[in-house]
Amino acid sequence: MNLKGIYQDYAPIKQVFILLMLLFVSFIVFNALGMIGVSLIDAPSLSDFENKATIQSLKFLQAFSSIGIFIVPPFLFAYLTSKSLNFNAVSRQQFLLTIAIMCFAFPLINALALWNEGLHLPSFLSGLEDWMRSAESQAMQITEAFLKVNHWSGLLLNILIIGVIPALGEELLFRGVIQKELFSRNGKIHLSIWITAFLFSAMHLQFLGFIPRFLIGGLLGYLFYWSGSIWLPILAHFVNNAGAVILSYFINQQSISKEVEHLGAEDGQLSMLVIALLGLLMLLYLLKTISKPQST
Repeated sequence: MNLKGIYQDYAPIKQVFILLMLLFVSFIVFNALGMIGVSLIDAPSLSDFENKATIQSLKFLQAFSSIGIFIVPPFLFAYLTSKSLNFNAVSRQQFLLTIAIMCFAFPLINALALWNEGLHLPSFLSGLEDWMRSAESQAMQITEAFLKVNHWSGLLLNILIIGVIPALGEELLFRGVIQKELFSRNGKIHLSIWITAFLFSAMHLQFLGFIPRFLIGGLLGYLFYWSGSIWLPILAHFVNNAGAVILSYFINQQSISKEVEHLGAEDGQLSMLVIALLGLLMLLYLLKTISKPQST
């Protein structure tokens, strides 16, 4: 039985419902498979971040969960509705410019993250803020445990789990499906990009980093729109995530100074931030001029 395109003539609201169902079912199935896999690893506790088996289990679960909610549903949705995910070729210039853009964005992202962490909710929401900071602290503990590897095999595994899978999956879902669908329905590209960026940042449930992630989402949205290819936001997302993984590895190996990780977030670096911002704007302009905007 050929299921390709069976929902292509459905009304937009019905296609949204189909996407949500695909997300829900795939998430449940892959999480169940992940839990079965974890039961075979024999981790004593999923909260014991000092235990190697625990970290292996959590990495396994994260990989399966990410594949289930971000990678499988977009492909199924595209297949059932005959929509394109825009795997169009990109030029060498676009490829190199995208890498340079993320390098210039790095200190700006750090500065925004530090500023965002210093924001406080109104006093009547102090309980909510305490919960947010507690959740953020726990997420940071898990991230630090993930990144604490001392061999190339561990580094490559982290690049796969933290770099490749999220870059591919999150861009397929948010830029390849959600942003495209919004744009095709309302014809307003800027609105579509920033709504998608909001959803992208909110999905991470890390509110103390909401603003820099929101702006990164907007940047990824414009990379997709200007190039008409999903490969550029995937590349940019990968450079951002994998870059952090690689830096952490060499810092743990004491091959480079820990100060590199906080580039742009230290006092007295205003001139660096200005140069980074000007360089970023120039590179974005160059990329836009050599690219072909995505059509509806």
